[in-house]
Amino acid sequence: MRADAACTRGVSHAAGAARCIVALWVLSHLAGCGALTSRKLPYAQLAAPYQQTQLKTTTTLDVLNMTRAPDYQLDADAVGETLLTQSDTAAALTGQSRNGLKTWVNLIVFNEHRMIAARKYFFCCDERAIAVPTDWLLAPVSPRRGLLFDAEIIVDPVVRTTPYATEEARQIAILEWLAWQFQADTEAVTGNHEKRTGANEMVSTAGMMMNQVFRGVLIEIDKSPGLARQLADPTGVEFPHISLGTGRIQMLVQDDIATVAIRVNLPMPSPQR
Repeated sequence: MRADAACTRGVSHAAGAARCIVALWVLSHLAGCGALTSRKLPYAQLAAPYQQTQLKTTTTLDVLNMTRAPDYQLDADAVGETLLTQSDTAAALTGQSRNGLKTWVNLIVFNEHRMIAARKYFFCCDERAIAVPTDWLLAPVSPRRGLLFDAEIIVDPVVRTTPYATEEARQIAILEWLAWQFQADTEAVTGNHEKRTGANEMVSTAGMMMNQVFRGVLIEIDKSPGLARQLADPTGVEFPHISLGTGRIQMLVQDDIATVAIRVNLPMPSPQR
């Protein structure tokens, strides 16, 4: 009996040790797969210009000053390049990690008459995104291509004041307009092919990737228009992505401003945000 008990304790101890080894291996594996770079280049810091921009208040000069703001001084060992490009009515602060696995774009668009912010976007594509599950010791953890998109935009008065048959129809019209407006804004920044720069290429890539995203969203809602009622929910609406699986979109409309959050292979932002 004592021998059996000792054997049982030995098996339990061995199992515990094995779990510890697995835990250490997973942590090491995560660091080797880009988690270290993610800590050095957290999404919140990459989106600092987006977060600091206030619609109807921030000016072009304010945005230019953001490139020197402490919140946007990124880890030099992790960053490959950060670039600034401008058009007559927009400024794009873009960057890429040194290993090329993470690309981001802060795009601020201004009212052409008053030159204050009317639309702002943040896009990030992370080739090795990791969303760690709650019970990560028991669940497989592998990095996947993740996509993050945030937008805050003053809705066109024509779109906002048009009478719609239902609230769902209104939501869909705003979403369709927003998808079109983002494409128009990216093209306005990248339109001069004779002066194409690395920043232009990053903005162009963001435009192409988000075109795929919005296409998937609108196809899904077109099949089930009732889903538009769930756009304001904390978890948003699930939609298919042509190559990345599924994503989720949330859209809140208050007065004349629409706020959008899209995540693919990444968790949705917390409700407090």
